[in-house]
Amino acid sequence: MEKSEIFENAIRELTEVAVSQCKENMDESEQQLYAEVKALSAQAQAIVRSLPEDQQQVLTDYFVKTNLIADHDCQHLYVQGARDCVELLQKLGVL
Repeated sequence: MEKSEIFENAIRELTEVAVSQCKENMDESEQQLYAEVKALSAQAQAIVRSLPEDQQQVLTDYFVKTNLIADHDCQHLYVQGARDCVELLQKLGVL
């Protein structure tokens, strides 16, 4: 396994842990938002199933690729946050 793969895996695991911890500490309004999204997801799946197969595939591909992009953006922001933190600590003279 190459270093870049190891770093990617570490970032993915750290991100998953952070999201999991965030979900454990959500306030009521955040919990409500997640519940609403879950309900909307069920409705969206029902709508997709009612469409012809070719249209189902288009929407499914769209949802999958949108989620992949969001996941990529999260990884990028995690790494950028670490870089920004290091830069800030250097400017403060801590590092």
